[in-house]
Amino acid sequence: MERSASCHVDALALAWALVSDLPGCFAGRRPAVPDAASLTFPPPPAEAAVQRSLRLSMQATRKRHAYSLTLTPATPPSSPPASSTPSYSISFHPSSPASIAVSGAFLLVPAARGTCALTMSARLAAGGGAAGPASRTGLGRPAPVPRSESRLRVSARDALLLLDDLLSLVAVLFSACQRCAEIDGLVLGGLATHFRTSATAPTAAEKALIDKHVALGDKNWARLKGTVREPVEYFQALADGKSAWGKASTNVDVAAEHVLAWLWHGNSYERLGAFVKSDGDSMSMTLEVPDSHSRFSVFGNKLPLIDDRVFATWNTWERARNDDFVVAFTLHTDFPDEYYKNKIDNAITNHKSAAKAVKGSLVGFWRISPLASNVCRVTFVGQGSMGGLVPDSAMKFATKKVLSTVDRVRDRYERSGTAVDAELRGEFPPPPLRADLGNTERLVVDKAWALQSEAEDVPWEVIKSDFPLTKMWIKHVPAARGERSIAWGKAGCTVDCSAITVLAWSMAFCSRDRMRINEEEGNPARLVIERNSPHSDSVATIKKVPFPFRPREFVVRQVACALNSGSLLLAVTSIGGTVVDYGMRSSAAAVRGTMRDLLVISPTATENQCDVTQFAYMDAGGRVPAWAMNKTLPISLSSAEEMRCSFERDDEVDRQSTSEIATKFESPDHIVEMGVFHAGGAHGIPRATTIIDEDICTCAAWSYNAMSRYHVKNFYADGGIEASMQKHNDHSFVYQNLQDFKIPTVSPREFVTRSVWRWESETVLLQVVESCTAEQYPIRSGIVRGSASELEKFERLDPVGGIPQTRITWTQQADVGGLIPSSAARGALVDQMMYLSRIRKRFDKSLAIDAASNLRLVTMIQNHDGDYSEREKEILEEGRTMLEVFEQQKSKELKMSSPTTQAKVAFKDGQSHVYGWSSAVVRATPAQVLAYTWDFTKRAGMYESHLEKMADEDHAHNKLTYINKKVSNPFSNRDFYTRSVWTKRGTGFRLVSSPELDDAGAHPITSDVVRAKFPSVIKMTGTGDSSTKLEYVIQPDIGGSLPLWLVRSLIGSSLAYVTEIQQYHQELRELEKWDAKDGEAVGEVLVTKTDAEKHHGKEETGAGARVRALMEKQKGLKELGQKHEWFKALLTKIVENKLRPAGDSETKLCNMSVKQANVIGGALASCIAANLTAPAAVDEWILRYPAMGELDREYVWFRPMMDTIAQRLLESVGWGLKMRLYTGAGLSTLDLLSDLYMVYTYATTGQQGTALSLSIMVGLCLLLQLGVVWGQARKAPGRVILKEMLIVLSGIAPGIHSMRVARGAKQSEYAAMDPELELTFTRGIEMVLESIPGCVLQLHAFLPTLKAAGGYDKRALASIIVSALTTGFSAATISFDFDVNPKRRKDEPAFYGYIPDSASARTMVFGCMVINGALLLLVRSASTALLAMVGAKYVAAYYVGDMAVYFAYKEARGDFTHWIPMEGWIDLLESFFERLIAKVIVNFTGIIQLRAPGEMGASYWLFDMALALAASPVATRIYYASVNADDDAVMDEGDAWMMVGGLSFGWLIFFAIFMLTIRREYWGSFYSTETGYQYVQSKFLREGDENKKAVFKYNKKLWLSIRGDVKAWTLENWERWEEEKPEWFDDAWKAKIDDDMIPVASLQKMSGGSKRRRSSLGDLVVGVGAEAAFGKGAPEAVLAWSEVEDVAASARAPDMSAQSEECDIESEACVDYHEKVAELEKLIKSQTGAFERMKKLAGEVYAVPRAVKMVAATPSSGTKFTPFAATVLETSIKEAKAATAKFGATSPEAAIAWEDVEELSSSSNAAAVQPALGDECLLELQEACEAMEELQAKILREQGMI
Repeated sequence: MERSASCHVDALALAWALVSDLPGCFAGRRPAVPDAASLTFPPPPAEAAVQRSLRLSMQATRKRHAYSLTLTPATPPSSPPASSTPSYSISFHPSSPASIAVSGAFLLVPAARGTCALTMSARLAAGGGAAGPASRTGLGRPAPVPRSESRLRVSARDALLLLDDLLSLVAVLFSACQRCAEIDGLVLGGLATHFRTSATAPTAAEKALIDKHVALGDKNWARLKGTVREPVEYFQALADGKSAWGKASTNVDVAAEHVLAWLWHGNSYERLGAFVKSDGDSMSMTLEVPDSHSRFSVFGNKLPLIDDRVFATWNTWERARNDDFVVAFTLHTDFPDEYYKNKIDNAITNHKSAAKAVKGSLVGFWRISPLASNVCRVTFVGQGSMGGLVPDSAMKFATKKVLSTVDRVRDRYERSGTAVDAELRGEFPPPPLRADLGNTERLVVDKAWALQSEAEDVPWEVIKSDFPLTKMWIKHVPAARGERSIAWGKAGCTVDCSAITVLAWSMAFCSRDRMRINEEEGNPARLVIERNSPHSDSVATIKKVPFPFRPREFVVRQVACALNSGSLLLAVTSIGGTVVDYGMRSSAAAVRGTMRDLLVISPTATENQCDVTQFAYMDAGGRVPAWAMNKTLPISLSSAEEMRCSFERDDEVDRQSTSEIATKFESPDHIVEMGVFHAGGAHGIPRATTIIDEDICTCAAWSYNAMSRYHVKNFYADGGIEASMQKHNDHSFVYQNLQDFKIPTVSPREFVTRSVWRWESETVLLQVVESCTAEQYPIRSGIVRGSASELEKFERLDPVGGIPQTRITWTQQADVGGLIPSSAARGALVDQMMYLSRIRKRFDKSLAIDAASNLRLVTMIQNHDGDYSEREKEILEEGRTMLEVFEQQKSKELKMSSPTTQAKVAFKDGQSHVYGWSSAVVRATPAQVLAYTWDFTKRAGMYESHLEKMADEDHAHNKLTYINKKVSNPFSNRDFYTRSVWTKRGTGFRLVSSPELDDAGAHPITSDVVRAKFPSVIKMTGTGDSSTKLEYVIQPDIGGSLPLWLVRSLIGSSLAYVTEIQQYHQELRELEKWDAKDGEAVGEVLVTKTDAEKHHGKEETGAGARVRALMEKQKGLKELGQKHEWFKALLTKIVENKLRPAGDSETKLCNMSVKQANVIGGALASCIAANLTAPAAVDEWILRYPAMGELDREYVWFRPMMDTIAQRLLESVGWGLKMRLYTGAGLSTLDLLSDLYMVYTYATTGQQGTALSLSIMVGLCLLLQLGVVWGQARKAPGRVILKEMLIVLSGIAPGIHSMRVARGAKQSEYAAMDPELELTFTRGIEMVLESIPGCVLQLHAFLPTLKAAGGYDKRALASIIVSALTTGFSAATISFDFDVNPKRRKDEPAFYGYIPDSASARTMVFGCMVINGALLLLVRSASTALLAMVGAKYVAAYYVGDMAVYFAYKEARGDFTHWIPMEGWIDLLESFFERLIAKVIVNFTGIIQLRAPGEMGASYWLFDMALALAASPVATRIYYASVNADDDAVMDEGDAWMMVGGLSFGWLIFFAIFMLTIRREYWGSFYSTETGYQYVQSKFLREGDENKKAVFKYNKKLWLSIRGDVKAWTLENWERWEEEKPEWFDDAWKAKIDDDMIPVASLQKMSGGSKRRRSSLGDLVVGVGAEAAFGKGAPEAVLAWSEVEDVAASARAPDMSAQSEECDIESEACVDYHEKVAELEKLIKSQTGAFERMKKLAGEVYAVPRAVKMVAATPSSGTKFTPFAATVLETSIKEAKAATAKFGATSPEAAIAWEDVEELSSSSNAAAVQPALGDECLLELQEACEAMEELQAKILREQGMI
């Protein structure tokens, strides 16, 4: 057998990788490919080859086999002997008789671009023939295979599997070494260059083909139905009434030659991968014709329900004169050369699937027209014939499929629509002059120009604009006779780009951005009808209007031109009589409107700015009244604002204008006229001051520039109506504004002021504002004129951290005039003073200032080497004592606002003060954390409550600080006088703060302030990944008479200091450094409420304010917001978490908009509501929206952040966890109450038997649930078991279990199942013992009432239906929750994932599962009830027989043992009951989840469904055969057959819908024959630790036959796991591992080592057994003993894992202590083991006759026998052998003696994992250690070891 592949790596490098790590490659590990430049081959002549020995673990045989490898230079058969690029061969063959006779070779042949062709061949020798069938023992456990001296024999099936295992390595190597994208890029780049630079012309035949097919493009094209809103335009034209021509056209975001290269390179890895995914093993081939423009392409198509098709085409290309590329294609038989036609035909004939396929035909052409340097227009025209008998409807479908290639190429090269639009605008040519226009174009311009030139006597009236920077006017022109009086509109604004750019934007009617907006608005259509030139085209659109009006259609002609003045015009007028093909029926219902529009674009003096004026007239048509259209005029004028927003550069423009003004402030020599400043006023004079992180000129200019865009936007946001400015000179201007205070009955106020400025000194600048009168602003009626005076003082301060500082003092006096309430006036004053807050935040550089200070302190800390005084040492000792005292106290958990912070409170006996402790992990180094806490003047530490804060002393490691803190009334303020000292400790630092003893120092105690004490210690420990674990312990004494309860309530806010430190450093982390932990931290912050929510804006929600504040502070979020402007909107909608219908969005990340971000962010809430767990909700959300999938792939932190957010939202909202708890508990309780009600009903109506049966079922249900609780928590404390049992008895267990799963609760150490599985068991028990029997019993009681005189009980029927639907819902929920769980999908991709990702498909699948479960329950219950009426023995016989067949099947396949890890009789009992319960549930509900290999198994599940449906009609026939006449029957026979048949047919229909809806690649999981142990073992043999580590969650019996491989895997990788610390490598997982699977050194370090499970002498016995079986020196024995030797070697070197207690202060005692510890460790390591004696003892144990009964315990590979233990064991073995010889091998005396041997073996093994002698000495008293050392020395001397 042979496999081949192309590996994208150098041949020699891959050869060395294979030789170095071939076992790892076979195990699925990617080889570490070395640098080819560092390798040389062949080696010196003395070594003609490189040889390696290896052991491989084959999946087919579950065993390890020995092989040898040989690497040699080779000459491939197809290469000449003297090739300049040498090839290499790696041969392998078995090196042991015990190994399977498989041999083969790898051949590596160098290829182009640093790749090589890899061919692997393998063969099985004739001696490895089939053996007898494998036998099984026990409950499904495979029987051990006896060893044999001869070659191992395998069955023919296993031999094929073995060869497949070997050959699958080719796929593994290809996956590991592939560079598909890189190679494709290189090839496509080369082709593009060739097409761009090629000067060769096509041949005559090629040219004729191109011209012929291009002429075929002139047809009457009709748009395909329903495609008008797609990015690709699709058309169709019928030909000959049969086959159809298709046309597709779109813009592609890449240069034309790259599109041609992609089309031409049909065998790229990308396209081959897509082809294999869609068409499987169909034929795909390309054949180039040398020295021509031609190639041949052959490809097949798999089609449902009909024969496959194969197409063979001849393709040729040319570059036209207009630089268009044209590619024409036709049948390959049209090619003039017979050689190539025959070659193609032969290839098709020799291909397996193509030879059977029907030949189709394709003819047509591609046209690729350049539009810009990296944008082109691609048009495809083609006609396809499927061949054979294909209906016309199928042909039309095939046409769309062929055309979809255009969409593929568009999707591949899609870029940001904004960037593409900008490129196309850059290519827009200047328009012609108006005078040069043609007649048609001139008519359009004249009609539009009339909007400006006509009716000049009618004035323009200002109307309110919703856009602050766009002004609007209206003109009511008298209507002509018979016309409606529709007003004209006008809008004006300044756009931040050139005039030609605005014109290009306006002409691009179907640009990407405008099409996106059209899509977001939900408009049905927008398209270009005809393009006459770049400056003239016809366009059409259909606009959606509010109900009950019909959509409006507008068809217009737009023409661009230029005026002699330099302005540009765009004229738009309606055209009539044009019928537009929209490809949709609804277009006929649209009402056509008319419009005229004129755009005047005038350049300004400022570069890249222009003034835009829009004139508009629109008549929507229909019966819309004129006043309504006039009301909506601002909407018609919104185009001006739309283009202004498209080119908005507000911040840049403001900076530029501010900078220009600031330059005028630089000279203080100007004499400027100053106004008079008046003090006094009725409402007081507000005064405010602050410090700004900016230079004085910039601050003054920013304040002076009243008409900056920032000020204008805030003015209108605060209720402004209008504002304008008249500049007087460079030092003054007049400013007018009209403001609405939004107070009922209060009219708007107008202010007209004059502003002037001057330099007071070199460091002080003044700006004065006072009211004035101005001719241009006369007083208007109805508007009250107010007055105001204002003084701003700017003072230059010294820079801080290199950042300039300016103090601003602002004072104002205002009289708003009229009667204004005092409260409103005071509120207005506060709003005015917030002006300084805005300027402070705008220029805030606190993070940069604090970062500079932090960097300085970090340098100081790292270089510090100072001495500590006695007082400093005392303070440090106090800190150490605080840590120890807290650990000794009984503490209580304290809930913090941030879940990432842990906190506790404790009380010391005899003291009234509270101890507090908090801890968190900070993403910064210990030095950075210490620098933050040590920086007393940092901005981040400034709190509003600090009245006074200063440092009296500030030394390198010692600081004396004073804080006066404000306390709420009626309590007095507190002050703190504290000395802080820090010191280095291990990998971190310790900072201790202690109250200063000298109260009479610089801050003596005063009567109005209470002196408080706040001793604290901060322990900072580095974790090695640029993170620090922070522990904070405090013992505050607030002083005074504060009540203790108040002190304890305030301690939480003090402990939140660690949260502050954590969040501060998180804010500083750059986006590129973020990882999963950062995502979790940011997620927690986003869902934690902040003070920012209290001050949100008028148009902003609380969640929006929180997100905005975080994005301003968090450096990483700020970077992300700058990169994606929509990200803030996305986070806001996510955090708002409002339950609403989820919208759809297929937009890519590069084309996301704010509106789409709102849709996507708002959809997360519905996903949370529809899923059981937060990760499942996030997974559905990410899979639903492609843009989120791109974010997930781009950023490793994105999914952890979303998981954290979703989890917190799920816990907080009422419809989240609480709803699940109440719903689960309510349904369970309701079900229980309904059963009790029916018990009462049956008991009172004479049906005591039914009532008793129901009562027994309810009782058994509760009893079995209590049994599950005991089995699940039997190792837990009694109170835990009691609590769980009370939950069951209360009937709320399903709700509690659902809540635990939703919270993401982990599996506890004592639990046998995780919470999700426990929930499944609880639901399953309820179904088996309550829901299913209840439905059967109720039907049994209900059916006889159908013919009763009083009629049947409708309440009973309703109860039956509700029970069936509830049971179906429970069964569907179990399957649904398991399948959509992202962790299970990742761990078990072959089984989970059958439910599609789209919301509609998920709803369909879930609905089908619910209905199927209910239908199956009804049909099975009805047939069981009918059978029971015949006789109970029939029911018993059927179900007992059914169960017997099922259990026999399980036992026969070795699949009886259930996968849950149990032991002993509990394992047997659990397996029996689980199989029984699963069988009953599947029988009556058909639950999809239980088709799993470890449960019922897919094949038997399918068989059981067929049996269930077949048994129902049989039961019905038996019943009616047993009654004498229809009168005796409970219902008419026809009705019964209709009931059973209808329910069965309904189940089949919905199951078919279910199967057609799920992913088809999972169909195999519904009929697979894989057993539980096969599944578990194959999972371990897959690639990656994630698969292999899962073996320990299964029952050991299922992987007993590969235990050796599992053990080798854990021993080989344990040290790596300890270093890398993967998430799953925790204590819970380690607890599942046997001791012999853990290295000795690691086992000793693990907590509770002596309490772990033990094994015996098995490793040594294996070694001796290998010698006995294969002979001493045999390869098998050598391999076995090498493993034992490795274990012994690790046992000889005891680990000195215990670390000495850290020294608080450097001292002689500490140094002496370290020296003694080092000497002790050296002495212990000098001890050597007695491995040869242990080997001899093991041989003696193995030689004992097998008749002796011994305990079959498996030893630990880390077993370490001390010499003393070995001597005692040797004596016991001799005594046991003597007893065997004297009394016989089967005698009781011999058995007792050998039991002693085993007991000593186990006890020695247990002692081996006790702490090493040196470790004991660190813990015991000195006298005891000395005695033990003497004893050890004596033993070693006796053994001759010292």
